[in-house]
Amino acid sequence: MINVNGQINREKRTGRPGIAGAMTAQQIHTEAMSVMEKGLSSIAWHALDLLYAGGIMTVDQLGLNPRTLRRYASKQIVDRYAFSPSFVIERLGEYGLVVESGQLYTLGPVGVEIAQMRHGVKPSSGYLAYTLERVLHDVVVNEIVMRIARQAGVDGWELNWASKYESSLFREDMPILEPDAFICLEREGEERPFLIEYHNEDKRTRAIQKVRQYERAWESNLWQNVWEVDDFPPLLAVFKNQIVGEGYLDGIKEAAPVNCTYYGRALAGIWGEDGLANWFNINDEKKGNVFPWHKGERA
Repeated sequence: MINVNGQINREKRTGRPGIAGAMTAQQIHTEAMSVMEKGLSSIAWHALDLLYAGGIMTVDQLGLNPRTLRRYASKQIVDRYAFSPSFVIERLGEYGLVVESGQLYTLGPVGVEIAQMRHGVKPSSGYLAYTLERVLHDVVVNEIVMRIARQAGVDGWELNWASKYESSLFREDMPILEPDAFICLEREGEERPFLIEYHNEDKRTRAIQKVRQYERAWESNLWQNVWEVDDFPPLLAVFKNQIVGEGYLDGIKEAAPVNCTYYGRALAGIWGEDGLANWFNINDEKKGNVFPWHKGERA
């Protein structure tokens, strides 16, 4: 878990193929040790931690200038996702997310080795082979998390963010729940954990399935040790299309009585000035707030 506070056929992939295959596992390890011995700035470490948790990010999210990222890419610390930056900017705009640079970066083989040594858990990989739609899903999730982190910091809360492997629940090596994100807000000994799911589809079925998965996860009793919490965290479901919210409502009615708490929010609303307020408590079918810095009645 990392502490977050401390963009012709334009769909065509660009750039040359990576050369990771030319390096053996031993060479990757040796290069990772060399990079760490030479030292990285605190900003660079923070960017690597963000990629460890979030998988793939925009230049804006990483907070490093493009020249620095290109230099790290030459050392295979990071890899650039080879899609036209202008097309990425356009597609993210369709989600309501405005970015200055359309370049997307993930951990390179050396960066993966460094992250695994630093955190003791192998980070998510394979992003260079993913479709753009799959990649943008995670970029949007990461933006939601980082906006929560920024707002939390204003009110004196720190946000800790678990990677996908850290937050997934497994039974006999088979995943039973893989949330898009697990975060925990902390301040003066108080902790507020949350789970996040983002939906870009336009149908109900996946939301109904998610309710079933979360209810089974609650019953498994695996979550206490994995997430290190006493109470099952509320789920914050963000959706591009309203029909997904209706799917959650259908799922809750189908599974009633439910043990988990489900909140919903339209993606378009998230990008607003106070987009983290006014969530919809799907269980009780009423609006309210979920974060501790918002005053008034909680949902």
